[in-house]
Amino acid sequence: MQVKSKNFTKIMQPLVPKRLQIETYFGCNAKCSMCYMGVSTSFKRKIGMMEWSLFKNIVDALEPFNDKIVMTDLFALGEPMLDSLLFNRINYLKKKSFKNIAISTNADLLNEQKRRTLLDTGIETVIFSIDGTTSEIHESIRKGVSFRRVRANCEKTIESRDKGNYPTRFVVRFIRQECNKKEEKGFIRFWKSKIDPDKGDMIIIYDVNTMGGSVFSKQKLIGSRISKKIESMPCRQIFERLIILNNGLVPMCCEDTPEAIYMMGNVKDSHPIDIFNSEKFRQARELHLKHFRNKYDICRECTVEYSDMSKITIGTGNKPNG
Repeated sequence: MQVKSKNFTKIMQPLVPKRLQIETYFGCNAKCSMCYMGVSTSFKRKIGMMEWSLFKNIVDALEPFNDKIVMTDLFALGEPMLDSLLFNRINYLKKKSFKNIAISTNADLLNEQKRRTLLDTGIETVIFSIDGTTSEIHESIRKGVSFRRVRANCEKTIESRDKGNYPTRFVVRFIRQECNKKEEKGFIRFWKSKIDPDKGDMIIIYDVNTMGGSVFSKQKLIGSRISKKIESMPCRQIFERLIILNNGLVPMCCEDTPEAIYMMGNVKDSHPIDIFNSEKFRQARELHLKHFRNKYDICRECTVEYSDMSKITIGTGNKPNG
């Protein structure tokens, strides 16, 4: 199964994504109340991991552009720890000189063996998703996982990093919602005592978003706080991020990952850079630049920019060596 290219070498200056996001596993061990994976009763996409051959072809195809790709995420809609080839994938990306490799995990499956193997890959960033300071709140949001186990796994992973002097930085992420906002201050106090900003660690807190309307309506989350300025702003995602799902489909953006309603292409048939410079992507960017982004239903219901505006960051997130 080869990733084919017909056009990208003919383009004088093709647009190259700054951020590459490869969903190596679609599926999760948790049923989170603010996630499509947690609220949907049926999926149009098949649960499972990306075939190694497809992953390898994607990485090989994008290797000539890795100097311009500044971030590489191995997650989208799924728990990376369910991917039995995760560590092999990280090592392969390292071999091909991709920078700033990251995963986001609920940490419920991050046992001692996985912690050790993950750190041994030299992965740059691990994002821990924790939404409370008590079992009652965290488990009411992230159903199916153990708060005590999650927190212990995160603490032990940080300790292992420190003892082994691994280069990995940790981002502890809290998604602010009505049900957990009372625990935000306690969350900050607890995790400030665990992370090390000098190693690039940070805490990030932001408001929950609609996932393009697939989980919540914009009216429910934003209500009267609708901003004309935000509603007319071009979204940087479609200019900077290329997302490839476990089946090879390329959605328009992160909010389109559930079902790829606005499917831009398939990397099984076309080179990823060709897709990123395709007429579909060009048209979407043009509409955004002309302030007509809300012609797309998914953009009209999107609240990512509102979430970004609500973001609190504690710690620099930058390592001393850059």
